[in-house]
Amino acid sequence: MSKTLLVHPKDRQEKEEITDSVYEILCAICEKCYIGETGKKFGTRLKEHKTEVEAITSKPFTKNQHASSLSEQNKSALTDHASQDNPMINWLAATILDRESDKSTQCIKEAVYIRKEG
Repeated sequence: MSKTLLVHPKDRQEKEEITDSVYEILCAICEKCYIGETGKKFGTRLKEHKTEVEAITSKPFTKNQHASSLSEQNKSALTDHASQDNPMINWLAATILDRESDKSTQCIKEAVYIRKEG
């Protein structure tokens, strides 16, 4: 009997549907990247990042407000970068670096990837 009759490859999972992952989001202007981890679907987490970045970057700032915003800390370093350096985030290039269902191991993997980038 042929091996191809016995093996049924799984359908490829869209990256937005993948859960329990370590991921990377790149800045379209500079060399910086954001590395994060999530137990949620990657697409859901990406939308959360987009919403937060858009909420911060869409505000019209006076010079004083912009200066004070530079010292504010947002929910993520990605949002801090977007609000302070005014870059363009390359949402389409966001990618999954690793998968891990164990939360503590997931956090360790995130730290390892951050360390590699730093």
